[in-house]
Order: sequence, then C-alpha cells, then structure tokens
Amino acid sequence: MTTHNVIFLGTGASCGVPSFYCGCKACQEALEIPSAQRSCSALLIVGQQHTLIDAGPEIRTQLNRARISRVDQILLTHEHFDHIGGIPQFEYYVRLGTQKPLAVYGSPVTLEAVRQQFGFMLEALDLRVLKPWQTLALDTITYTALPAEHSPDALGFLLELQASGADKGASSRRLAYFPDTGPLRAEVLERLRGVDILVIDATFNGNNWMPNSHHSIGEAIALAQNLGAKQSYLTHLSMHYDQPITQGELSAWLASLPWAVAAAQDGLVLRF
Repeated sequence: MTTHNVIFLGTGASCGVPSFYCGCKACQEALEIPSAQRSCSALLIVGQQHTLIDAGPEIRTQLNRARISRVDQILLTHEHFDHIGGIPQFEYYVRLGTQKPLAVYGSPVTLEAVRQQFGFMLEALDLRVLKPWQTLALDTITYTALPAEHSPDALGFLLELQASGADKGASSRRLAYFPDTGPLRAEVLERLRGVDILVIDATFNGNNWMPNSHHSIGEAIALAQNLGAKQSYLTHLSMHYDQPITQGELSAWLASLPWAVAAAQDGLVLRF
C-alpha cells in the first residue's frame, strides 16, 4: 500500500497560541516553549502530489517551516478567514512559478467568499465546486466531502487510501479530518464509524461556548469513543478557553486515559 505523510501545519483556533493580548498559562508556556505554539489549523498530505486542506493567514510561514515548496491543489473546509485568509500567498506562486491556475475545491458558499475577498487574483485560481458526499480521487487517495456542523456549507473530509498492487487484498486506511464542527449528523457518524485516524475539533476546554459549531476537549474524546476510532488527534485547540490548559497538562492527562487520544501539535507528521 502506498504511504503518504500527513503534516499538521497548524493545530490552533483563530486566536492562536500564544495570543499577543493574553497572559494565561497556556500562552506563557508557548512563549517559553516553541513546540507549544499553535497556528491556524491546516493539513498537508504529501505523496506524489501535495494536497493542502485549508490555507489560513499563516500559510506562508507554515509551508516554509515544513520545507514545502509545492502545492498541487487546495481543499477548503469553509469560508472563515482563519481557513482561507492565506490564499493570496499563492498569487505569485502561480504568476512566477507554475504559471498554471491552482485548483481550489470548496462548497458554493466558500468559493463565493474566495471570489468576494480575493477577486484581484481569480485568474490564478481554478475554483471547483465541491458538494457534500462528493468524492475526489487525488494521488491514490479518495477524498469524500462530508457535511460539518459549523458555518453554512462547511465540510469535513474522509480520506481513504486504497490498497493496490501486492497489497490489493488489504483493506483501505481511513482518516477523517474535521477541524471545525459541532455535533455531527447521524449519517456522517455512520460513515466514520471505525475510522483508523480521527482528527477532530476540540476548540474549548471546560465549558463549550459554541456547542452548535465546536467541540470541547471532553466532547471530542466522547465522539472518538462513540465512533470506535483506532487513533484520535485533537485539533483546532484554543488552549485559552473556557479554562486555560497548557500543552504539558493536556498531554499528561490524555496519556492517562485508556483510549488512543493525543493533542496534535504544529509540525506533527503521521504516516498514512
């Protein structure tokens, strides 16, 4: 079975860690320990092609940090600025580099936001509508767009790596990526049951201020248990709210649980 690297370019909520205005213990830890810092959530799948999921305002720094010089296509989960604000960074990547419009997939609402905000560079983008339950085949992985419960037309993605060649009898590997979502609808949960890797929104610690559009850490863990996910990673972590928690505290607590759940960190690389 072909393997890919899955790189967590960013694992934070829009506020980031540390936030310049915040003196909580999570921010103080991140100021002292660079590995505790979090930028806007984004994922890069590296194989023969490089597929980016979301492009927030820090995407240039994130790609440089990962030593990535190429992106072949972008999949967008939704239209919020912390997920699309870095798209202008690809203008001169196209104009001076590839000289070929960059394929950008997203829901109608998301692509309309791209048109409205980045109209000055639309000739550098090949905007392609992606509807819920639609599947794309990219570099031996199928990407299925699934409804997320966040903003209008928000999506998550189910990645399925198909066995091929000598491994043809083996079962596929499945990774679900939902960086921004509240409680998922029943048909989505059924599609994700038994997933190998679940990467899930865990924005809040303690009380969930936005229960219809985000998970708390506890709710994300409960979801992972309900789905029977073999390994889960928490992402889109604010670390500040409702109760500040440091990376050290969170990692120690998760390690004490009887389930395979970890807090993703910026720069984490998985083999898939």
